[in-house]
Amino acid sequence: MKYSKLIFLFLCVSLFQNCNQKNEVEETDGMQTISINKDFLLSEVNELKFKAIDTIDLEGPGNPPLTAIQDVALGKEFIFLLDRKHGLLKFDYEGNYIQAIGNKGEGPDEYSIPTAIYLNDKENIALISDWEKMVVNSYDVEGSFIASSKKLPGRPISFYKENDKILVIQEGIESYGKGAQTVLVSSIEPTTLEFKSQESPLYSFTSKFYRIHAFLRPFGELNDTSLFYFPRVRFEGMTDQKDTIYRMEEDHLVPEYLLDFTDFGNSDTLRIDFAEINDGNASIFLNYKKESYNLIIDLENRIPKSSMQLPSESYSLEVFPKHLNKDTYYSIIRNLKGAEEKNPKIVMYALKKE
Repeated sequence: MKYSKLIFLFLCVSLFQNCNQKNEVEETDGMQTISINKDFLLSEVNELKFKAIDTIDLEGPGNPPLTAIQDVALGKEFIFLLDRKHGLLKFDYEGNYIQAIGNKGEGPDEYSIPTAIYLNDKENIALISDWEKMVVNSYDVEGSFIASSKKLPGRPISFYKENDKILVIQEGIESYGKGAQTVLVSSIEPTTLEFKSQESPLYSFTSKFYRIHAFLRPFGELNDTSLFYFPRVRFEGMTDQKDTIYRMEEDHLVPEYLLDFTDFGNSDTLRIDFAEINDGNASIFLNYKKESYNLIIDLENRIPKSSMQLPSESYSLEVFPKHLNKDTYYSIIRNLKGAEEKNPKIVMYALKKE
């Protein structure tokens, strides 16, 4: 088991060191093209302003030291954080630690490598996806174990609520050691944990290098249509910088948008480390020449909306504003220059209206 965890960590570190150049963008008639040129990405004039609306300071007395916050869910009375080391933790809105939800371990009521959480506030149930065990566990919000699902066909990486269904997004385990890599989808019932899986992979691509777990939220919604965005593996010398955003139709994907990054030379390597779709926008965490940017694309109007340079420290992905709910985003802010800071702050934002 320790060996598999080491493999997981090694893959995370080595993510972009190598890739297969058979990594093609799909273009079809009727696709809507959105062009993002180099000047727009680098221009400070295009920065979209976020307004801070709340701050939760997790540096309270008695709070466990947090390592890396992987996921956040807001309940009616409590906030739930998925920490890489400690697992799922419950805090109040003053930032005080309440308790752990479940425990990390090898037991049947524990989780080994948690990747995402889904909170059902009406039923007071929290779901945790376990990458290593390939299951979903459920707990009540007081921390008691309820059930564990049967083994999923793939390794779960995220949840997505599509209308009245909860989808579990997975990476296909048959991908390891081969060029083809796949994304699998199962719909799960949150109280019974019974699930139904698609017979064939939703998405596949060819790469020597494993990378699916880096993109925890490939789904989003626009005008009641579910969209899917999984950025291409990029490498130096790439002749074009294009991506495809798909729409979901029943159990398959149809190309909907072509993202065309223009005016970049063959030596200009764009690396996309994270992406999510929300409120009609594609929000992209993009690296270019050792700098990090938050690029937001307005899908409905088919234009790039803003580009904001992020701090260049190693925790840039935590600073990247991730979506919580309608019009609300959050960032993890650390005071790296401080001498004794143990825990970060969670800052919640709203987009300033134009």
